[in-house]
Amino acid sequence: MRKSKFPPRGFRFSSLLVLAGALMLMAALTPTAKADLIVYFNFEDSFNGGPPDFTSDVTGAPDFNPGGGVVLTTITTDYTSGEDVANHPGPGINRSAGDIDTPENGSPDLDVSLTDAANNNNRHFDFNVFSSQGFYQDMTLSFAVKSIAGGFNSVTVQYSINGGDTWTTFGTASIPTDGTPQLKSFVVPSGANNAPDLAFRFFFTGGTGTNTHLRYTQFDNIQLTGTIVPEPTTLAGGLLGVLGLCWLQRRRLIRFVRFRRS
Repeated sequence: MRKSKFPPRGFRFSSLLVLAGALMLMAALTPTAKADLIVYFNFEDSFNGGPPDFTSDVTGAPDFNPGGGVVLTTITTDYTSGEDVANHPGPGINRSAGDIDTPENGSPDLDVSLTDAANNNNRHFDFNVFSSQGFYQDMTLSFAVKSIAGGFNSVTVQYSINGGDTWTTFGTASIPTDGTPQLKSFVVPSGANNAPDLAFRFFFTGGTGTNTHLRYTQFDNIQLTGTIVPEPTTLAGGLLGVLGLCWLQRRRLIRFVRFRRS
């Protein structure tokens, strides 16, 4: 009896199942080209003239904002107390896609306004993006800002991979002082990728105004975007699933071959 040059039909079917499982796993775990919104601040949960809302907006609880990020974090600052206030109206640019905190939906349209610029040069604003996995890559930090005469005319951005012990500058930008809203965007260096103790800082310089009531510089709608790579537990679970599928098909193949020989 001539042997077939093709493998048994059951073997071919089993191989196809294993291949399909592997391809599905690769598709699920491969980062997409679309940037994910990691952190988002829109500063809307306050009132005009009140203290700024320094808590980030997230897609889940407590905000349920579809335009929020995935990391809940808070800005800390050494700006002189009471000289940074919530301000209406905000610049209105760099809102995230799907952000529902808009004037049309009843939000107060706030930003963070800075007074007494001359006495607050180099005061910093920090937020962390801590993760037990550290799987954030290819990031961009952006925000809206505007200044009037006497306000800050420059902004510097930094990152830290050790929770703020040391800082690395990765960008500076000038700010016109004519009251025109500006979008500032900075590509985060690869040295910040996959850092479990990641933090960001920005600070303003060049301020000359001393009025503690005049709102010299305003910033709004901070976005940190990038690629969120699946966690190690997700990767391990997926690999175990493929291994389980292979083991199951191997057992079926053995039973099939035994059946054909009998």
